[in-house]
Amino acid sequence: MWTEQYADLIRSMEHTAHKLYRLRYQMSNGGNLSVRIPGEDLMIVKKTDVAFDEVSADTLIVTDFDGNVREGSGKPSKEALLHGAIYKTIPRAGAIMHCHSPYATAWAAAHDSLDFSTHHAALKFHGVVPVFDTHSYAVPKEYFPEITAFLAEHDGTNGFLLRGHGQVTLASDIRMATYLAELMEETAQISILSAAAEKSASL
Repeated sequence: MWTEQYADLIRSMEHTAHKLYRLRYQMSNGGNLSVRIPGEDLMIVKKTDVAFDEVSADTLIVTDFDGNVREGSGKPSKEALLHGAIYKTIPRAGAIMHCHSPYATAWAAAHDSLDFSTHHAALKFHGVVPVFDTHSYAVPKEYFPEITAFLAEHDGTNGFLLRGHGQVTLASDIRMATYLAELMEETAQISILSAAAEKSASL
């Protein structure tokens, strides 16, 4: 049974998805997460129309990097194709987390990159978190080359923002990708509060 074979990966996905739901980084049935299956051109990804607090062995499936289902039943998340494109071209990506966390999403509405409000954020994000405007609730295929080329050219880049669509982080495993998602949200929150404080002080 594939769920037994990949039990550790499934448990880590369940734990991190439930954590972000509790933190209210992703409500309703949006967002998505995936992990690369080591040594295979396959990934475990959340099914579509599944909330983060519902992530479990029953709501995950195995697909190839083109979104074709290999194990389990149901449709993969709408962003599975973007995840697959990243896995194809970015070897350092072992897991991807995407959520609509409020402050990160708000920041992306009016900026072209994330401001590093703390030294910790600048260190962990290696000095760059771009904002991509893909004009859609799900990233269209024609934007994949722009995103993957940026990630390939900036070797340390491990996160980006989507205007009107939240944040994406990638790391060697889902635990680290989730830590980065938390840091992204914290960084955006501090930046927004700092900007408000500066504006208030200038009045």
